Amino acid sequence: MSTPPPASPPPPADVLARCAALLDARRALARVENTDAFRVIHSAADGFAGLTVDSLGPALLVEQHRADADPSALIAALVALVGAEVPIFLKMRFGRDPAQYGGHQVSGPPHGGVLDVCENGLRFRVHLLGETHIGLFLDGRNARALVAAKTADKRVLNLFSYTGGFGVAAAMGGARSTVNIDNKASALRLAERNYAANGLAFDARTFFRCDALDYLRRAARQQARFDWIILDPPPRFYSHRRLWEMHRDYGKLLARCLAVAAPEATLMAGLNALRASDDAFVDMVAEAFGAHPNIAWEATQFAGPGDDFPFSADRPVARFALIAVRPRA
Repeated sequence: MSTPPPASPPPPADVLARCAALLDARRALARVENTDAFRVIHSAADGFAGLTVDSLGPALLVEQHRADADPSALIAALVALVGAEVPIFLKMRFGRDPAQYGGHQVSGPPHGGVLDVCENGLRFRVHLLGETHIGLFLDGRNARALVAAKTADKRVLNLFSYTGGFGVAAAMGGARSTVNIDNKASALRLAERNYAANGLAFDARTFFRCDALDYLRRAARQQARFDWIILDPPPRFYSHRRLWEMHRDYGKLLARCLAVAAPEATLMAGLNALRASDDAFVDMVAEAFGAHPNIAWEATQFAGPGDDFPFSADRPVARFALIAVRPRA
């Protein structure tokens, strides 16, 4: 285990007090939601610009998003509050060296960094070391709860599925079928593990490793139709050597989904891009439907992150809109 020297001197009293208040408040929120994976500190919104802290089961994960955001006092405060027996990990999420994104342990007894967490009663495996992301985006908790509540007996397509969080939520909510699309084999293996951890059956049709745009083209040719389509892409990705950036291309991507939407379908449109405002998000949704004048649409509900993600101008969070589509009369 690579461990930096302990922070010295002890954390300032104001840092300790602020951390204590935030930890107590977020723990209380999590208890209400039957959840042990939540954000403790959300950067500038909580007074720690460039730093975030997540509580993940028995461990804490500190992420440093800027070189000038020194985490030493924050880590010392966390150790003082939770004790030396709680594993604490640090990831440095800045610079151009991917190796530093994998993180290392900074406090607590040696821990492999692999553990299970609970979110609204659902079980998910997370990896705190070795990957840029842990396997579960905590700001999508409210959106996953909506999926679980509204997809009973629906055919659900989960694009850019990552580790299958939305697929798990839909299947636990009684979906007729779930299809998870991602181009990363390790993510889909973890998705299978998440299904199994929740007692969910799956088969060869549940997970597809492929480019999401390729899948949409093939599904449209085969006249496949889905009652629910979840579109939560990364802020930027490559497809056939073209760079798609969601702050400008989201509408074009959403329009592709309409070719496989059932006549009375719901789209869950998710966007996580700091450079796209809420108004721009709405404009891109309108752009998507502008390419399909025979389809009427209505945004019926919006889902932002939980109360553990207060607005912070320096950190993006996921925004979701439920969109009802139907043939235009």
